[in-house]
Amino acid sequence: MKDIDQFIASIHRYYSKKEDFFLLESQMHNHPASNNSFIALGSSASVKAFGNKIQLKEHGKEITVDQNPWEALQEFKRRHNDEWIFGYLSYDLKNFIEDLNSINEPLLETPDLFFFVPELLIKIDKYNNVEVLKGALEDDLSLTEIKGHVSLSQIQQTTKAAYLEKIKVAQNLIREGEFYEINLSHPLEFEFKGRAWDLYQKMKTSGPVPFGSYIKHSNFEICSSSPERFLSKKGSLISSQPIKGTVSRSDKDDQSKIQELLNSEKEQAENLMIVDLVRHDLSRIAKNGSVGVKNLFEIQSFETVHQMVSTVEAEVKEGISAVEILKACFPMGSMTGAPKIAAMRVIDELEDYRRGIYSGAIGYFSPEDDFDFSVVIRTAIIQKEKLFYPVGGAITYDSNPEQEWEETILKAKALTNIVN
Repeated sequence: MKDIDQFIASIHRYYSKKEDFFLLESQMHNHPASNNSFIALGSSASVKAFGNKIQLKEHGKEITVDQNPWEALQEFKRRHNDEWIFGYLSYDLKNFIEDLNSINEPLLETPDLFFFVPELLIKIDKYNNVEVLKGALEDDLSLTEIKGHVSLSQIQQTTKAAYLEKIKVAQNLIREGEFYEINLSHPLEFEFKGRAWDLYQKMKTSGPVPFGSYIKHSNFEICSSSPERFLSKKGSLISSQPIKGTVSRSDKDDQSKIQELLNSEKEQAENLMIVDLVRHDLSRIAKNGSVGVKNLFEIQSFETVHQMVSTVEAEVKEGISAVEILKACFPMGSMTGAPKIAAMRVIDELEDYRRGIYSGAIGYFSPEDDFDFSVVIRTAIIQKEKLFYPVGGAITYDSNPEQEWEETILKAKALTNIVN
């Protein structure tokens, strides 16, 4: 494993000057969700969206047009259907699916959508076999790893009182029947010094995940340690793996922790709500009778926690494009609540920031029209020496507001502890 880590580090060091550097890294080879890792470098063509302002780079030309971003992505993918395409979808693309608005100002100047066709593409399978799928590697790559120092100084966060008040409002709306569950979050803002790449490596070392990603584009970088698959497609089979339910691991009696999570009626109820939501989303684009739950309440183990994961699968209808599949299920229900539209509307009212990349999806399309996208959680977004790290959790009628606040602070420590 160390050799492959050094190989990836040397690729980053040699090619870090390129505007687009995209690493999707499956860091847990024995994990059920483990997949291939990819390094995608440079851009021969790209599409990005700021609202309905679409910037296209193709054939050496750059143009800007007014268009629905989902339609722009659909057309871009159609023009490059025989290529690998990498990118991300921001949470705010929901506004171009349903009658929704983002009333808050964005924290960062990042595109709502960005996808590109790489000039150089490297695949690393779960056995650490390396294959160059496109382009050619330089012969003189140095394998000497260089580590740098990173530091964080917190600038701003939502106050405890303000967050508790938001939970209170949400629970009143739940009792009034507006929705059953809502995912509320708040952003932490830090002054960041160092290289984002070094932060990504620290995140990886402290807690490997099946969906790690490091992205450098234009003037921002993303470091993501996501355990959760949003949606994948292989042939006609589509699969989603929502996570709801977490318990910390124990050195003394880890098995009892697993049983504690398995037997928790609260965690099961929250997980089942999201499973039903995902089943509903998939039914829009699935063959009749094909939507099913493959695994319900499966416990998956990570470095510091056990999590409750369910797997929902379906056979896609003929004639439905990959982009249409993503659009039908976006954003992931575990990041909104249920029912989804009602929850998203209230999220915009209660939260003080526009989520942007957080709660969106990161992934790729293959030339075979397959794809794999992770949920953007446990993710730091860095721009102009500012780092944003949103944290949140699911709120139900019987949630304890104090505990929910403490849970978000605990999630924040997952970042601050590895740096400090």
